[in-house]
Amino acid sequence: AGLPPTGLAGSDTGVFVGVSTTDYGDRLLEDLPTVEAWTGIGAATCALANRISYALDLRGPSVAVDTACSASLVAVHLACQSLLLGESSVALAGGVNLVLAPGQNVSLNVAGTLAPDGVSKSFDRDADGYGRGEGCGVLVLKRLDDAVRDGDRVLAVIIGSAVNQDGRTDGIMAPSGEAQQHVVRRACARAGITPD
Repeated sequence: AGLPPTGLAGSDTGVFVGVSTTDYGDRLLEDLPTVEAWTGIGAATCALANRISYALDLRGPSVAVDTACSASLVAVHLACQSLLLGESSVALAGGVNLVLAPGQNVSLNVAGTLAPDGVSKSFDRDADGYGRGEGCGVLVLKRLDDAVRDGDRVLAVIIGSAVNQDGRTDGIMAPSGEAQQHVVRRACARAGITPD
């Protein structure tokens, strides 16, 4: 984003990281001959955000978020809220997922949540589960006025967001169309736009 990391040291920069699997930490802790004093914290999901804050000497909120598939989006939402409340001057928000062991795939497949072809078809009539993926991404967020003042290159503006839970559905992993419509309406209302 063009911000020198060392220039953020001591600032109220917040770190918000979405994570919903523990494959990496599990592998660290299962390799018993290599376990050392720092393995436990290195394997903990809270450390995903905390290690970034520690390495860059950041003083803002440092939060790992686990809301399953929505974790990185909820991390972005919380980062935006922190910026709006003035808790953070800059926010690093993103998510990470690594698929390093077969256990989650087997469990999710037995539960019937994975698409037979491995392809997610969100909001499609042919939706039949989802496909797991892995990767990492981070956004550098600022209040628009601050970014303009600082001469930052602005690639996009988040004008509204919302978070909810589907409540009681046909199963704990089954989505609720009604609840999803509700959260989209709330996000649009906060953004001052209509859903269409």
